[in-house]
Amino acid sequence: MKKQILFVGVLACSFASTTLFAQKNETQKEKKENVETLEEVVVTATKFETNTKNVGKIIYKISQETIKNNAGKTVLDLLNDVPGVEINGNFSTKGQNLGYYIRGGRNRQVAILINGVSVNDPSSFNGDFDLRQIDISQIESIEVLKGASSTLYGTGAATGVINILLKKASKKEFAATFNSSVGTNTSSEDTRFAGDTYATSLNMNGTLGNVDYLLALSANSSNGLSAAESITNTLFEEDAFTRKNLLFNLNFHLSNKLKIGVFTSYNQFSTDFDGTDYDPVTYEGTPADRDNTLKSAQKRFGVHADYKYAKGMLKVRTFFTGIQRNETPSEDYFKGEVYGLDVFNNYKINSKYSFLVGFTAQSQDMQQQTAYSAIEKGSGKQHFYDPYVSFNYSSSFGFYLNLGTRLNIHSEYDQNVVFNVNPSYNFLFLEKDAKIFASYSTAFVTPTLSEIFTKLPSIDTLLPEEDVTIEGGFELLFSKKLALNATYFYREETNKIGYDPISYQTINDFGTFSAKGVETEITFKANDKMRLSANYTFIDRDESLLLKIPQNKFFIKADYHLLTSTFTSLSYRFVDATKDFGNVALPSYQLVDFFIHHSLPENNVTFYGSVTNIFNEDFQEIAGYTTRGRNYKIGVRLQF
Repeated sequence: MKKQILFVGVLACSFASTTLFAQKNETQKEKKENVETLEEVVVTATKFETNTKNVGKIIYKISQETIKNNAGKTVLDLLNDVPGVEINGNFSTKGQNLGYYIRGGRNRQVAILINGVSVNDPSSFNGDFDLRQIDISQIESIEVLKGASSTLYGTGAATGVINILLKKASKKEFAATFNSSVGTNTSSEDTRFAGDTYATSLNMNGTLGNVDYLLALSANSSNGLSAAESITNTLFEEDAFTRKNLLFNLNFHLSNKLKIGVFTSYNQFSTDFDGTDYDPVTYEGTPADRDNTLKSAQKRFGVHADYKYAKGMLKVRTFFTGIQRNETPSEDYFKGEVYGLDVFNNYKINSKYSFLVGFTAQSQDMQQQTAYSAIEKGSGKQHFYDPYVSFNYSSSFGFYLNLGTRLNIHSEYDQNVVFNVNPSYNFLFLEKDAKIFASYSTAFVTPTLSEIFTKLPSIDTLLPEEDVTIEGGFELLFSKKLALNATYFYREETNKIGYDPISYQTINDFGTFSAKGVETEITFKANDKMRLSANYTFIDRDESLLLKIPQNKFFIKADYHLLTSTFTSLSYRFVDATKDFGNVALPSYQLVDFFIHHSLPENNVTFYGSVTNIFNEDFQEIAGYTTRGRNYKIGVRLQF
């Protein structure tokens, strides 16, 4: 373990010294150039397009260029590269349940958005969105905003926000992209070489007069691996995973000021999964082969409208989400429905002052039928209404300030207020562009329907979890080629949802739980061909709450244009040792991956491939469950 930490430290120091040495050789002209990083536009921090220099936090954006350059990677792979983000279960079978761990938090503390609209599953225990549902071919970019963000995004935005921005229509009358790939899917102990994973997608879009459209279809399947890992010579059977996705968008540009659109999507997956046998005396768990199957289907529909006027813009978002999950042979059944509305208006008073006023409402319902409990339709409901306001001040000398507050009015526990204060300052430091920022933000996580209706009967009201986050950091742009940022955070949780140790029913744990840590990233563009980046995350919290969450995580990547039309990427990842439930030790692991793609003239045809876990590391991220060893993938992308 100490050797691995030492190796990571040496690699980081070597990387930093190399980039700093290169910096000394830059010309004075390069020093005065505008920095591309500050000119990047993001939307998640304010709900409207905003230059990153006006944002008092570090926003991590996974662009369309990044997605194309990493052809073959999934949404989960790309998110796992972001500092402070750990997607547990990503290196296991495709159907493995996922843990979204941002800044030491859990699934329920992460808000997932699609085009700025919160998506969740009211029938699940955590109320979270299942990222296994979405396909990368439908995505234009992803933005990750960390820290308490309930002022803008309400419940669940306690440790971070993942905003998935879907693709938009082309200005052409018709454009299309076809993508297909095949790959292996084996563990480190399996020497087979066979096509066990397949992915195909078709995206058709265009603009006809004042109407634009987009139709995206995709299908994925994988086999070859058992979910549970056998600890004897007995081979467990393979557990299959299949997924289908459909997305349709239609927008009517009624004038230069008004746009109205509709969308619908259908996402379905089916996965086999295994289980665990427990010793009746010691309660020690042993992985067990099972013939279990989960089928999950999600349908979404919505209407949206954007209206521009002289000093601002009004946006209206309405949506319906229906989710159904079935398990066999247990016959467990879950069904959830969400009706939602989000209306917000951004008004620019002048060059210095602007504010946003919004109103969110949701109604949730669920059904549940298991061997342990039943919730009939209509008996498991909740709704809430949230008015909110956000104020922005932009000075002429580089000082920016964001203030905001939200009132959550809930049908089950009355009401709750959150707020944020976020100042930042852009200035020159040794003739380099620099930004310092700080924030004090509060957040809340509403109890899910499953928790509300399985609470301990002696409890009158299950309270929302309340979070407070303090953070501060800086971004230093040494030049157009070299950038460094770092953020320190401290977070406290109160009214945490837990279990009564006797009845196993839901209660509020009235203790205070804290998490703190550091996230840092450095990027260096050596020349037009090579770009290097590295990030490091440190998380510190009580060991009992650190299960599956690595305390130290390091990631480094080198992107290199071998030829004008050939792009390669080599990455190294170190994940610290953790523990799983039952105090099971999970050793640290290191992964090295390689990606390549080559485009034919005019970029109409692109061939790509990858080798992941090159050194065939044998590890576990979930005790008793299989992870993937060295695997290969090849694919082709056609653009019309």
